[in-house]
Amino acid sequence: MEGELIRASGLQEALYYKDQDSAFFAGGTGIGYKDSGIHAKKLILVPDLPGIRTITQTDGMIRIGALVTFTMALDDVKVPGYLKEALRFCGSLQKRNRATIGGNIASWRSDSYLIPTLIASGALIGVTGKGGEETIEIGRYAEERERFQDALITCVLVKQGQESAGENGVRVLSKRYANTVESHAYLTIAMGREMEEYRIGLAIRNSGIFCPDIRNWDVSWKRANVTDDFSGSEEYKRYLTGVTLESMYEKLSTEGGRES
Repeated sequence: MEGELIRASGLQEALYYKDQDSAFFAGGTGIGYKDSGIHAKKLILVPDLPGIRTITQTDGMIRIGALVTFTMALDDVKVPGYLKEALRFCGSLQKRNRATIGGNIASWRSDSYLIPTLIASGALIGVTGKGGEETIEIGRYAEERERFQDALITCVLVKQGQESAGENGVRVLSKRYANTVESHAYLTIAMGREMEEYRIGLAIRNSGIFCPDIRNWDVSWKRANVTDDFSGSEEYKRYLTGVTLESMYEKLSTEGGRES
C-alpha cells in the first residue's frame, strides 16, 4: 500500500475518487496488515456524513452509522445484545476504540468479528455508489459484492433482539474459535432464528465468508471450499462447524427462540 491520502470534502467527491486502486479509510484496523485483503495505492477518508457516527432506532430497526466504533456500539443501550456479543469477540480495547462497524463489513475478512452474526440476524446494509443509494440484505450483499466494490457503506440496520421486542425480535447465537482472546479467529459461527426462519453465517479463516442455505444444508455446505491450514484440517473445521450448529439449533428450537 502506498501513502497517498485523499481528504474528500463530501460524499460525491469521495465516490468520484473511488476506483480499483483506492479504498475508503475509517478506523484503519483492517488496512495495512499482511492478511487484511485490502490493497490500495490511495486511501480516501470517509467524509463526515449526517448519521454516519450515530445510532438511532426507527420502525423496529436499529440504525448504526458506518463510522460508529465498536466501543460506541457497546456503550449504547439501543444496540441489541446479540450484536454486542459479537463486538466483544474483539478482545483488544485499543482496537475496539478504532475499529468501525462499516469498516469491519467492508473489509470482508475471513476472520470477521461481526459478519456471521449480521448474516444470521438478517441485517441490512446501507450503501451509496455512483448510481445512488441502496439498502440491501447482507446475504444478498455477500452474493453481489463485486457490484458494490466502488460504493461506500453508510450504515447497518439490525433487528431488535427478543430481549427488547419479544416474539417479534430475532434470537442469535454466535461462537468464535481462536487460540487466544486477541488472536485471529479461525472459525466464527452464528445462527439466528426469527419466528420460524433460521439463518446461518460462517467465517472460516483463509476460506471465506459463507451464507449456507439451511433448507438445503447438505448441498450448500458440501459446495463450500474449506481449506487445510495451520489452524486445522478441512475435516476438523467441518466437524467443528457441524457440532456447533447442531448445538445452536437445539438451543434455539427447544427454547422457542426466547432469550435465556
